[in-house]
Amino acid sequence: MRMGIHRGWWVVVLSTALGVQAGCGPSNPLGRKAISGTVTLDSAPLASGSIEFTPLGGGVSSGAVIEAGKYQIPAESGLPPGKYRVSIVDNPPAAPLPPGHMPGDDLPPQPKPRVPPSWNQNSTHEIEVTQQGPNRFDFSISTKSR
Repeated sequence: MRMGIHRGWWVVVLSTALGVQAGCGPSNPLGRKAISGTVTLDSAPLASGSIEFTPLGGGVSSGAVIEAGKYQIPAESGLPPGKYRVSIVDNPPAAPLPPGHMPGDDLPPQPKPRVPPSWNQNSTHEIEVTQQGPNRFDFSISTKSR
C-alpha cells in the first residue's frame, strides 16, 4: 500500500512537470527586438513626447514615451524584424495659470505641439528593424523651413 502511494506521487509530479514544459513555448515567438534611440527637436532633446512604430503591411506595432530626448522599448514589447512607419508627437508643457486664477475661470490657451505633422499624422518616415541589430534609431526633427 505504501509503495502505491509513493509511486502515485511520482506520477503526479512527473505529469505536472511534463505538462508545464509542454505548455511553455519560446519566450519570444515573434522574434521581437529591443528598440532605442534619441529624438531631437531643432537640435535640442525633445523634452516629452511619444513615439510609435506601425508595421508596413500588417503585424505588431509598439511605442514608447520620450523623456529628455530618449526612448527605449525592451525586447518583450519590442518589434519583430521588418519595416515600420514612425510617428512622433510632443507633449508641450501646460500653460501656467495667471495670477489670481480661480476655479471656473477660463483656462489660458494650451501651447501648440511643436513637432510638425510630417512626423505624426502625415508621417512618411520609416525604419527597418533587423534580426542582427543594433536596432537603435535616432531622429532629428526641424521646425524651420528650408
